[in-house]
Amino acid sequence: MSGRARKKMDPRARWPVPVSQEERRNILNYLSDRFGFPPDLFEPYEFLATSKNYWLFVRTPYLRELTRLRIQTAGLLFLRKVSGYLKPTTAALQRFGHQATRNILELDRYTLDRLRLEKKIPYESDLEPGYVILKCEGRIWGCALYLPGKLISHLP
Repeated sequence: MSGRARKKMDPRARWPVPVSQEERRNILNYLSDRFGFPPDLFEPYEFLATSKNYWLFVRTPYLRELTRLRIQTAGLLFLRKVSGYLKPTTAALQRFGHQATRNILELDRYTLDRLRLEKKIPYESDLEPGYVILKCEGRIWGCALYLPGKLISHLP
């Protein structure tokens, strides 16, 4: 037996709830409008919600039964609600970002390192203001917020 202690479950942990069809449409419209994700990309998945987050969970006819299980987390943390906007998580972008067609910011290594260290850098781009997908040397790194004249890191 290893000497590692078993992680305790948070007694407050609850299953996120499936979103309504209208909320799902709003999420898919956002993902399509903002990043160009094809809407059918997420057809095999359920969107589940907590008060501040959306989770992506593989569709299953057993979801109702699964919600009886005690869990720590369910699925992939996909979007966070930040000040009334949806911010994709790094994990979500690293998993699906290669299928995005809009608001992708290709940075050179120097600029990416500078952004990671300074958290906010002056930056001009023709991109729409809002969350952007950061890419460097062919790899998706995560998310940043582009505002005219500046780029704000949301990298972990």
